[in-house]
Amino acid sequence: MTVFDTETMAELCVRQGLYDQAVDIFRRLSELTDDATARLRFETRIAELTSTHAPGPAEVPGLRVTTRVDEVEVEWRLPPETPAPMLQVLLLRRGAGGIETDPRSVTLATTHGSTVFAVADLCGVRAAAGKLIDGGAFVPLVRFPDRIA
Repeated sequence: MTVFDTETMAELCVRQGLYDQAVDIFRRLSELTDDATARLRFETRIAELTSTHAPGPAEVPGLRVTTRVDEVEVEWRLPPETPAPMLQVLLLRRGAGGIETDPRSVTLATTHGSTVFAVADLCGVRAAAGKLIDGGAFVPLVRFPDRIA
């Protein structure tokens, strides 16, 4: 458990569309609490989030980000005719001086697939999949999260 593992932080993750991160925080809170009422509240919230926010980018374009302890998996689906597909990921990590950013760009060999990034002390992720156009500019076709509250 970290100082960021609070019910408020979990709900903030929900508002930002970061459901996997919210569920992870609620699970840690549930495991560590001795209060039966709080444990039930956390477990109920986990059930709500996992039933209403099923994984997988079914649509095209689609982008799914799954976070684990020290890694992030990004799955993308772009239209088959997308030229020069690219993935841009911004990893937010806790560092000695506060939150640090770790931007990564990956040229994609295919218009659908997944990749894993190893990252310690993860506290947030932003991602976009899209294409490169003339002059090397990146044009996002799908973003994660798709909205910021």
